[in-house]
Amino acid sequence: MLKNPVKNSFWIAVTLFCATQMSFAQGVDATPQNPFPAGSALLNIGPDADGHLTLGGEYKQPKNVIEQEKPVFWTWYTDIGYESEYNFRGTNLTPDADGAGFFDIQVTKWNFTLGLFGIHQFGNADANSWSVGESGGSSAVNGSAIFAAGIPVEILRFPKTTQNRFNELDVFLSYKFSLGPIDVTIGDIAFFIDRKASTIERDFIATPGFIWNPGIPGSNGRNLFLGPEQTVQDEEFDRIYVRLSTTKIKYIVPQITYYQTVFSDGSQPENKKFVVTPANPPTPSFVLPYVLPYNERNKALGGYLEGRITGRFPITRWMDFSPYGVVSVSFRDRVEPGGSWPFGAHPLTGWNHVETGASLPIHLAHLGGFSSGPWAPPDADLYFTPFGAFAYHISNPPPGTDRDEWWGGARFEVTF
Repeated sequence: MLKNPVKNSFWIAVTLFCATQMSFAQGVDATPQNPFPAGSALLNIGPDADGHLTLGGEYKQPKNVIEQEKPVFWTWYTDIGYESEYNFRGTNLTPDADGAGFFDIQVTKWNFTLGLFGIHQFGNADANSWSVGESGGSSAVNGSAIFAAGIPVEILRFPKTTQNRFNELDVFLSYKFSLGPIDVTIGDIAFFIDRKASTIERDFIATPGFIWNPGIPGSNGRNLFLGPEQTVQDEEFDRIYVRLSTTKIKYIVPQITYYQTVFSDGSQPENKKFVVTPANPPTPSFVLPYVLPYNERNKALGGYLEGRITGRFPITRWMDFSPYGVVSVSFRDRVEPGGSWPFGAHPLTGWNHVETGASLPIHLAHLGGFSSGPWAPPDADLYFTPFGAFAYHISNPPPGTDRDEWWGGARFEVTF
């Protein structure tokens, strides 16, 4: 399981990012993100005709070298940024936290793209459930009933999980090829989640006249306070995917992707029972075999289908408007609250969520150069990109996620 090493590797990767100039495209597929010509930057840095650097104005290449005819050796993309929540397919994985910092690094060569994505939670996250995430943690269970002297006693259970640490590191590799106007991408993503979380629980006797036995630790009249107990911690997933897309429509890129989980593992509590004793003076007290949450994770190797449309429309020479829309369908890859098992909800098959949002890529600088070798010269661009998004859960949202979820943030992007 990953713990501190993943957390440390996250910040090491961020440090390496700050010392490099990398770039290409966002997400698990490489798609060019730079629609600007070389002379459209707010700040251009490059040699003039005499080989001197120029700041501002139009970019000029040396007269004696035709740089555009030289092939690019490889293509890089990287970004680093902040968002108010980590929302993955409509599910808030950091509910009520102070947001999250993320980075993305990709390199493309011979139609292969190798990438690394990392995200780190700021502060603590909380949800009224037995765990936090997309794989378990049903919300409060009502109607747990026992019988004393023929009288049904209803006990309401109200859990709350605090996620003190959340780091995710994703490694992905893909290959893209064209079939006429259609681009086909085949890839694999390995997800490594480092999580520290625990659950406390308040159990309330709803039947009038009954109280918890005063001798039980944590009892207070009709309330019983339990925990903290360990919940779902580290998780590892591996998903393969196939994507169809096209760039033949001006300003718009439609794509459809199917993801299939081929590996799912993680640490979670084992079955544990202990005894508590409600009492109804002067009726003799009785014993309740009490089961703590366990078997919460969704272990089904499910899949999901996602349709996406992304646009990029020039506003000025140095700024674009980039809206997008998403709809996803689940095939047992995640859970929906409810079902016969009170702790882990049940695997979802059906419509999951719809999402829309937009970003505003602002071109800040262009770094040019010249080359005396066989490859194209340096050609880097820096962007500042604020963004916002909205998701609507078609299925029942998991605890910690609103049916209508809003979030946003900003990132710096470098293409090279």
